[in-house]
Amino acid sequence: MHPVEKIIRGFANVVTFIAGVSLLLMMTQTVVDVMLNNFMGAPIEGNLEIISVYHMVLVVFLPLAYVELRHEHINADLFVRMMPPTAQRIIYVFGCVVSCCFFGVLGWQTLLDAISSYQIKEVIMGSIYVEVWPSKFSLPIGFLAILLVLLLHIWKALTDPGFEPVPENPEAEGI
Repeated sequence: MHPVEKIIRGFANVVTFIAGVSLLLMMTQTVVDVMLNNFMGAPIEGNLEIISVYHMVLVVFLPLAYVELRHEHINADLFVRMMPPTAQRIIYVFGCVVSCCFFGVLGWQTLLDAISSYQIKEVIMGSIYVEVWPSKFSLPIGFLAILLVLLLHIWKALTDPGFEPVPENPEAEGI
């Protein structure tokens, strides 16, 4: 495995791990909130805001790169699979280039939004004030991660004749 590929895979794994930890924290926080509300009549202040601003954003945007790394995003390739392998590869590379443009623009704009949010120390008001700006940085990080994976896939599609952009067989993983 090429060192650049190791770095990109490592980055995708790290941000996915962070999303997994956030998912566990979200579940724990929800259970604790329900228990406190039912048994003590005192829910966690700002629980809904914290979950929706922090945990959900991390859980949705950080694993995008890992899903792309495993080729598990939804594909509609019924007609493409009927084409010759060279045409399939050209279409795949074209799709990755378009996706790179899309995620590059999203990443850039969300970075600008996150910086702006940081500069004004943006908060939302619910039952408590919750600072929003830290969570806004997870979007450009997630978009950067998927952009790097897409660039890796373009490079592999152009240089590795054995590259197959299909999900692994679940039976090969022992599932």
